[in-house]
Amino acid sequence: MTDGTGGPCRLARPDEIEIVRDIQRAAGRMFLETPYPEAAGDPVDDAETLAAAQDNWWLWVAVDADDRPVGAAHLKILGDGLHLRELDVHPDHAGARLGAAILNAVERFFAGRGIPYISLTTFIDVPWNAPYYERIGFGIVAPEEMDEPLRLAWQSEVANFPSEKRVAMRKPFGAGGNR
Repeated sequence: MTDGTGGPCRLARPDEIEIVRDIQRAAGRMFLETPYPEAAGDPVDDAETLAAAQDNWWLWVAVDADDRPVGAAHLKILGDGLHLRELDVHPDHAGARLGAAILNAVERFFAGRGIPYISLTTFIDVPWNAPYYERIGFGIVAPEEMDEPLRLAWQSEVANFPSEKRVAMRKPFGAGGNR
């Protein structure tokens, strides 16, 4: 699938699991320059978890001209919707709109399968987190408006970071917002 916001995106292949893990590591190091440097030390997804995601069509990649992954999204079903567990773009490819391209491809794929929205949890004050997701059509979900699965996902993260710095966000499929 090609996408006007960044480049070709597709489901990840089984032989790309370690490349996805490398992308996660590289993107994680970007947190060293934020108020949350400890997030840079978060472990990347293990190979078995990513293989299971790939088997379920929940692991997507953006690829370069040589069809090598340079960005990745790890998704899962959460409640009635799809949940973005992790979205990473290798820092060497930052600014190329690859995150939006992956999410657009995911939306096109899953919206026709009866999934109404995608959710995520993120930092409110890191430029490539909540501010970025707002630009591409996500809205913040207040804690009292979260369904139980999203609330539990958010609560598991605020155990490690101040609750006012972590937000849950949601975007209904078909809501636009590809800036």
